[in-house]
Amino acid sequence: MIADVDPSPAPVIGRAAELRAVGGFLDRARVSGGVMSVHGELGSGKSALLEEARRGAETAGYSVVRLQGRRTEAALPGAGLTQLLPVPVLPARGPSAAGTAAEALDRHAFPGRPLLVTLDDAQWFDGLSLDALLGACRGAGRVPVALLLSSRPVPHRGARHLSGPAPDLLLGPLAVADAERLLRRHGRDLPPPLAERVLRETGGNPAGVVSVARLLRSSPPSAEVLLAPRLPLGDVLHARVSRLLEGVPGPVRDFLLLAAVARTDRLDLLREAAGTMGTADGAPEAAEARGLLTQTSGRVRFVHPLLRSAVYWDASSARRRRAHLALAGPAEPSAYQRALHRALACALPDEATARELEDGVPRGLPEAGAVHELAADLSPRPADRARRLVAAAWAAQVRDRTEELRRLMSRLTALSSDQDPATAAALAARPAHRDDGGPARALDPLPCHAGGPVPAWPPSAAGAVPDSGAPTATRSPGARPEAPVPDTPRRAECPSSMSALCWADRAAHADRGRALLATAGAAPRRGRFPLDPARDAALVSVATALDDPRAAARLGGAVLESLTGLGYFGTARTVLAYLQIAHVHLGDRAGVLRDADTGERWSRAAGDPRAAAVFRCGVAQVRAWEGTEEGHRAFTDRVLAYALPRRLPLVAARARWARGLMALSHGRPEDAYEELRMLSDPDGDARHPVVAAWALGDLVAAAVASGREGDVREHVRRMAGTNRLLRSAPLDHLLARSLALLGDGDGPEELFTRALAVPGAEALRYEQARTRLAFGEWLRRRRRVLEARDQLRRARDAFASVGADVWVRRADSELLAAGQASHPSRAEAELGLTPREAEVARLAAEGLSNQGIGWRLGLTHRTVASHLSRVFAKAGVTSRKQLPAVLRR
Repeated sequence: MIADVDPSPAPVIGRAAELRAVGGFLDRARVSGGVMSVHGELGSGKSALLEEARRGAETAGYSVVRLQGRRTEAALPGAGLTQLLPVPVLPARGPSAAGTAAEALDRHAFPGRPLLVTLDDAQWFDGLSLDALLGACRGAGRVPVALLLSSRPVPHRGARHLSGPAPDLLLGPLAVADAERLLRRHGRDLPPPLAERVLRETGGNPAGVVSVARLLRSSPPSAEVLLAPRLPLGDVLHARVSRLLEGVPGPVRDFLLLAAVARTDRLDLLREAAGTMGTADGAPEAAEARGLLTQTSGRVRFVHPLLRSAVYWDASSARRRRAHLALAGPAEPSAYQRALHRALACALPDEATARELEDGVPRGLPEAGAVHELAADLSPRPADRARRLVAAAWAAQVRDRTEELRRLMSRLTALSSDQDPATAAALAARPAHRDDGGPARALDPLPCHAGGPVPAWPPSAAGAVPDSGAPTATRSPGARPEAPVPDTPRRAECPSSMSALCWADRAAHADRGRALLATAGAAPRRGRFPLDPARDAALVSVATALDDPRAAARLGGAVLESLTGLGYFGTARTVLAYLQIAHVHLGDRAGVLRDADTGERWSRAAGDPRAAAVFRCGVAQVRAWEGTEEGHRAFTDRVLAYALPRRLPLVAARARWARGLMALSHGRPEDAYEELRMLSDPDGDARHPVVAAWALGDLVAAAVASGREGDVREHVRRMAGTNRLLRSAPLDHLLARSLALLGDGDGPEELFTRALAVPGAEALRYEQARTRLAFGEWLRRRRRVLEARDQLRRARDAFASVGADVWVRRADSELLAAGQASHPSRAEAELGLTPREAEVARLAAEGLSNQGIGWRLGLTHRTVASHLSRVFAKAGVTSRKQLPAVLRR
């Protein structure tokens, strides 16, 4: 969670009308003084309103005096006026008190400046002092005096009722939209279900929203907190609200506790439950007489929205258990709620209650992890306890509750390993601990249940950000070996299992994986997707494994929206990582960067550096498109320094790919080849067959430019054999382009045409533009300039649309060579440079080597040297270092 660090005062939310009224009062009072009274319940924002008024008054030229009502001094006559006196001596009663108040106010006044006195909590300001202060403000003094006071009702017995002016402003609860804005300010990282619960339970009370949000942000809520009928308020606010309960007898407190715990407000049902606790029949009436409850049409309501929480958390655990037990009878209509009441009332293990609680958990319940952990605590047998803790860990993982997941993993690890087979299986399924201080690794894939429902969480594909999806990924030392994934017809119906199968051998399982995607792809058109977001999240992983970025983007967007709405941020983070990969394939620069920004923010909130490294790979790829070389190597060095020691091959391979592409775009094909061969070389430090397929076009381009065509021909043939089963459109496109560059097969022209005609290839904007550029270069060298210009113009426009600036410049150079005239600069025209000489001169002035210029312009380094020698002669210089000054003339 991110702590508040801005000490500057924030504007008051939701009180615009009240602030305008206070501003109008101050405008009037600066001439003749006056009194304004603000009234509202505890926590309604009276103090914030007074503080805002003080700031506005000081800006408007007022002198300001702050007074505060104190509960301990409410019964002491004259105690309030001592806050105005230089020496705290109680003034005498009667006219002398009013004179003392007037004299004290004159002491605080400055000539020519009106005076504002603010009195907060006026209900605790003693009557003598308040009457004297009101009289002094209404009398004639040296300067006009304005009194702005706030007060609230004090319902319990013995409270002194304020005998001051009638309220001018009544502060009610915030509107829903304003309460949401306040919550976003103080609890911006709260999962949506928890945020909705805060809004619901605080009832628009500003102090409640702020205090509960800050408490939840300071530390992850425990299972006890999540399962409580009301969230705690925080120590300070709880103490303030609990004062409303002072002097309340035990039987009345018991009835209030029942009303706080119950999910019903029906008085007859609450009386029935109270009877089982031995509470007197008159308890509801006694609570109403004290101003704590109201009764209307046979229903009860707490007068203050925060009183339920104070009643519940003020009670002892024994009293809370009695209340839960009293409500667990037939009067509770929900079977799950009855089981939860019984579970919360249990002080000892009880398998029957644990089973009933486990079986009744509603699907998608935000507190599912806490429910499973409570069921585990009630389990007498270690095997059942371990199984239920694993279920709790799954629920914590999909909701991105890292600390909760780590704590549950510690509990699982502490269980003895020599238990029965069920316990051993549960322990074997747990996430491995991280030894680097990071979060626990993702839960390993579990098979679909042959005779029951599909598991709610797909832990392999959608439970953790992908880092080792390929079977060739090297496992960390001491990790559990990969178990073979059985191939059964039932698995084809389970997205999480199909995800594991596709990443293990995507060619072998491509047909069934695509069939599953086709079925899912029809669902959004019928408005029925996703039915189960946590389960359907694995479909995005399947689409990524099978090189179908359009399906990944289409399904991923719908799943991501549903997951975040449910608070499943752990699974959502994984889907977002796959979605970023899809945006990379689709050439969606804005989408890649947007995913990276969101993913890094979620990763920081979860304390997961591994996930942050995944999203940075997308940023590195975009920078390589742009050709933004400054800082790129250091950026990818940090990613590799994290990924390589931890053996995260997908992360390392994507970082290597970005580095190779950057070197290629800047005319360093040898460097590019050395980076990219790591993806497929058996001894490479970032070997990953899936990423190697994605980077095939770049590897072949680097090999051709550096004269290593023979080193990649066998690799291309293997990829072609794989794709006969995989039938990946992106790989089909890259294979045709690669064969054209290598001069193999049916001839380059036919291969380039085939690459551009691959169904779906038009969606791969960046790779499609690369193919058009290569095709245009090939056509230009054969002096088919009209055809070349068409391909090159379309390539240039596509590069510009994805922000690939360095490739835009290369396409411009090729267009220039194809005879498309550009507008030379004045200096170039005066020097008499040809268009090609001007282009060579500009690149040399930018610092490119002859080899880099040749790569950029499709020339040999000897041709570049020849052009430069003519440029030097025309410009009258002897060194390329002199070119920038000459060209700027």
